[in-house]
Amino acid sequence: MNDSSESRLPRVGRNHLLRVLALFLTAVMVAAACTGDAVSNQDAGGDSSDSSDDGGSDDGGSDDGGSDDGGSDDGGSDDGDSDDVELQQGTEVFEFTVQTGVPASSVYHAEIIRWGERLDTMSAGRLKAEVVPSGAVVGALEILDAVDTDIVPVGMAWSNYWAGKNDAAALFSNPPVGSTGMDQASSLAWMYDGGGLELYERLYTEEIGVNVKPLPVCPMGPDPFGWFAEPITSVADVQGLPFRSPPGLPGLTFNRLGVEAISMGGGDIVPSAQSGIINGAEWISPADDRALGLSDVWDNYYLQGLHQSTDIGELLFNLDWWDALPADLREMILVTTQATIVQCENLSITVNADAVAEYQANGINIFNTPPEFYGAFIDAWNDVAAELEAADPFFAEVRASQQAYADRVMPFRLTITELYQQIGETYYPEKVGTNP
Repeated sequence: MNDSSESRLPRVGRNHLLRVLALFLTAVMVAAACTGDAVSNQDAGGDSSDSSDDGGSDDGGSDDGGSDDGGSDDGGSDDGDSDDVELQQGTEVFEFTVQTGVPASSVYHAEIIRWGERLDTMSAGRLKAEVVPSGAVVGALEILDAVDTDIVPVGMAWSNYWAGKNDAAALFSNPPVGSTGMDQASSLAWMYDGGGLELYERLYTEEIGVNVKPLPVCPMGPDPFGWFAEPITSVADVQGLPFRSPPGLPGLTFNRLGVEAISMGGGDIVPSAQSGIINGAEWISPADDRALGLSDVWDNYYLQGLHQSTDIGELLFNLDWWDALPADLREMILVTTQATIVQCENLSITVNADAVAEYQANGINIFNTPPEFYGAFIDAWNDVAAELEAADPFFAEVRASQQAYADRVMPFRLTITELYQQIGETYYPEKVGTNP
């Protein structure tokens, strides 16, 4: 429109026409922006109705909190120049098998099933775990090799099961007397805050040489000393006794004490007892021992087990399978695994107290471990540990890390936890320090 034509229009008409033109230009620009986003999404293989090229809102908003009409309240843009990590929720479903190292009757098998159910919910169905018990695919002592070769992508066991591959393995799950005097909570704290997880991964990838990522999952200790056909009052009573023991460091220490330690899976304990191969056994906990039927074989049960004063189960992931997961699914596994740690701690308190009460009601003899065993077992363990440190630099490195962390935290922790002991003895003076 030139000056001469504009002068012939009334002023009201000119203003109205300008507003119409402004609205028309705005509509054209919005339509072009929406069309561009849709084309970008379709070129990326996505559906323009439910995703954006920068992981933003459903109709093209930015990933920095932009509004639903394509704007950004933080100055972000859709041109891909942002340094922010691009987050997109995938749709691929990962179905996988998890084999545990315990029978289906175990309360800890049930916890891994619950772990899988949580993953399914958190991932909106993108992670689907089929949890099977020991022996369903391979034997319990074959789980590490099965995960390494991707026969099963995920397994649940205890690192001391692999002590035949490296003696240091048991230091991460259930070393005798907590390795350096740590309790279960401080052992987990060492893993997360004291460098233990890095050493844990080195154990598998460098020292053992398998394609596996480990994570601690189920704390379940302290394990009771175990079951015996006859009451025991001294170390002499167990010397020469064929006794089911965990493999690795606990078995080596029992042997040094004079016990004939025999390693076997949980499902073999009752048949071995019935056939006379063993005359005593330990398994996991009062509740799991009950589920396994050990109270149907023996009726003398000793609670304080120095051989596994800490007992932390593990999840093992085939490393190629793990690395192939999207970042958000890996984070879900990490968080869900830590949630299962808390669940197992709670569960152990509840179900084990209930199991001991049931044992007592059924006439099982429940004893405290005789005091003589404490000094004798600790001396035997220190001898075994010193020999292994001299023979294996990695074993020595792990123990040194544990010792440094124990020196740092245990004086405070022991002082503080004495509070609970004193409170408990005040409330239950007739129950603490005597046979339950």
